[in-house]
Amino acid sequence: MLRLKVLTFDVNNTLIKVRNSVGQQYAQVASHFDVKVNADELGKAYRVLYKEQNKKRPNFGAESGITSEQWWGEIVHKSFQQVGYTEENTLAKISAKLYEDYKHASSWHVFPEVKEMLKFLNKNGVCLGVISNMDERLIPILQETDLAQHFAFILPSIQAKCHKPDPKIFQQVLDRLRIPAADCAHIGDNIEKDYYGAKGVGMNAFVIDRDKTLRQQHDDIPKEQFLQDLTELENKIFQEIK
Repeated sequence: MLRLKVLTFDVNNTLIKVRNSVGQQYAQVASHFDVKVNADELGKAYRVLYKEQNKKRPNFGAESGITSEQWWGEIVHKSFQQVGYTEENTLAKISAKLYEDYKHASSWHVFPEVKEMLKFLNKNGVCLGVISNMDERLIPILQETDLAQHFAFILPSIQAKCHKPDPKIFQQVLDRLRIPAADCAHIGDNIEKDYYGAKGVGMNAFVIDRDKTLRQQHDDIPKEQFLQDLTELENKIFQEIK
């Protein structure tokens, strides 16, 4: 008998991950335009600038009057500028190609157990959905990686007009499904955004911890709420009939 009727998933670093590091991907695309940069330095610049952009213009610019492509373009331009490349016309071409490339499966790696586990959950009658802090490319990404078919709904934060850990994004799903929070669980890799975000509306929550580092850092969360991979969900969703 099902203990949990609905499971929602984060995407990046939960179901899939980028195939190459951001620095490597940016440098590789730049090489198509005869631009040579250090991938490690580019990656370091990106990480700082991403955090700054997320703070300044959260949710991919949804509340700032710019498109997600413009939002990412600003990060790309500034990242290259910080490692010494400043030619604007070429940076515009690099940015456009990167934005397009990240729509496609070639830029992403699906974790090994994911497809079979999603099939198992579908077969056993669990309603599956996605709640992810991503822009509008989320749906084509899941389609190209052959994952979209397993989900009853896919909610990117840019469409929800709010982002995790804001409880409103989780509440939108509960309201649409008209289901008690206690019958649902959210699975993701971020303690604040996924675990505490979902718990904030009364949902169950599990943390994907593939390298077993998060459970060592968070004594505030019961160990049974950590999953090394999605196969461990099987023992979580069924309740024993006595």
